[in-house]
Amino acid sequence: MRRLFRIYPDPRRCLAMLTRRQRALVMAAASYHTLVWPGKTLIFQVYLGEKWQYPRLTDISTLNGSLTAKAGLHPATIFSVADSRLKTEGDVAVLDSDSGTVNLSPDKDNVRYILLTPDDANDETVRDHQSTERLLVRMYKSLEQKAPIGFDYVRELARHVAERRNDRGIPQLETSTDSRQILEEGSDSRTQDEEFSSLGQLHRERAVIIAMYWLQAGGAEQWGLETIRLTKQAGLLPIVITDRDSQQPWITDAACDEALVLPLTRPVEGHPGAVPLLEALYRRYDIKGILVHHCQWMYDQLRWVKQHHHETYVVDSLHILEYVMQGGYPREAVTHDRWIDLHHVISPQLERWMVDGHHIDPHKVVDAPLIGLSTGMAPLRYKVRDSGQQLVVAFVGRMTRQKRPEAFILLARKLEKSHHGTFRFIMHGSGDMEPFIDGLIVRYGLGSIIERRSGDVPVSQTYRESDVLLISSINEGITLTTIEAISAGIPVLSTDVGSQKTLVSTEGLLPRLTSNFIRAATQELLHIDDNESEREALWENERRKLMRFSQMRSADELFKTLLAKWSK
Repeated sequence: MRRLFRIYPDPRRCLAMLTRRQRALVMAAASYHTLVWPGKTLIFQVYLGEKWQYPRLTDISTLNGSLTAKAGLHPATIFSVADSRLKTEGDVAVLDSDSGTVNLSPDKDNVRYILLTPDDANDETVRDHQSTERLLVRMYKSLEQKAPIGFDYVRELARHVAERRNDRGIPQLETSTDSRQILEEGSDSRTQDEEFSSLGQLHRERAVIIAMYWLQAGGAEQWGLETIRLTKQAGLLPIVITDRDSQQPWITDAACDEALVLPLTRPVEGHPGAVPLLEALYRRYDIKGILVHHCQWMYDQLRWVKQHHHETYVVDSLHILEYVMQGGYPREAVTHDRWIDLHHVISPQLERWMVDGHHIDPHKVVDAPLIGLSTGMAPLRYKVRDSGQQLVVAFVGRMTRQKRPEAFILLARKLEKSHHGTFRFIMHGSGDMEPFIDGLIVRYGLGSIIERRSGDVPVSQTYRESDVLLISSINEGITLTTIEAISAGIPVLSTDVGSQKTLVSTEGLLPRLTSNFIRAATQELLHIDDNESEREALWENERRKLMRFSQMRSADELFKTLLAKWSK
């Protein structure tokens, strides 16, 4: 990971008690504070929090110690940080190894309080600690647990209402004189430039900002990591910014090596209209472009970017049309369209929604699928079923409401009751619904026929052992798992949502409502269990669709072309 600073005393001694992920988070926090307060020597006090917390790296608590020092915690380590461009070390405060104290100047503004969390912390451990839930949330969970099929009728009605709302007009933001004046008056760049003038004029390295949701599992995040790799291959520095609370498990991924990683814990702005982080990045780097991957903070800053650095090329990647907030991130793309140069979408559905539904300039919308992101496009071969064995049905994906894993379990229950011993099921993935899912498996006595697998098992192994992939999602764009399964030689059955019909055979498309989904999936699975030739025909049809789809310019090719231009 790129460092913008030097640590005193020996960083190996200062950080020895931290895990690899924790060290990476500290390095990211130090980079942020070094950028925003250039030329200062900063004292970092690092505290170890609990599994029910998220790391705090850049928010107001890192300045006032409200969650750490003032909460009675004791620092696990203390060290000094100085900007790596400083020419002298005389002003650097160092740790006195004998007394265990830090030689500080009287200026308390130089202290930063960083809160880290254990490596086994995750979103579930944070949620479990929340002692109180709203009555409506408790009712929702109770109904979902006790009557999942009946409750889905209510949710399906809500989804239909949301779909109609997505087609309404979306107003675009306007550029106003007042907002421009606020931005200009709020900028403190001249003050910081003067403060840092003693460092002299430095060469500005070419860079690309890659703004992501978080550094943990997800389809958009997987593509985000790929764009980091492509940026490095083009000889540009990736500056990775995230804006959502997370334990950031992917911060140790090889893609982040040599990148400048800045996970924001908000709020980070100094005062209204100021964008201190972006101001600092533009002073230090020659930023050629910005890639937005589901990052609200970056969408909110695009007006400032185009007003002050209009030459910066902005691209956002859109994966799925959400039911919430009139489309989710696609809505943000429409709202901020005037400050975006190119909208990259991964499915025909999104292209139609933006161009036909919301009148975005068709020249600005490019459908470039994620072909080859998780699989190669070598000649595909059908995976013949093992003779005499049970038909193995796989669920691969995050255990979240969007993926609707409970429908998969209810289907397994029905098939086991009506055709005992005929099918075996694999559920591969993790997520916030794991306790709910595990409870359903126990409740229905399905532990012997449903095998649960975590991310420790390679997904490729699950495909090798499966005969069909079943996608039960209530919403999708085009899933990477669909491409993976077809490439692995097994057919896909999927709810007819998003743009899944682009790859899934007509015979493999299933209705969305849970009761209808289970009925149709049961009929199709029984059919291909008795007819191996029909299972192969299903896959062959999907293979042809995938081959046609792969003839489109891929997302990799699109972004390689863009990055090559920026690197010249």
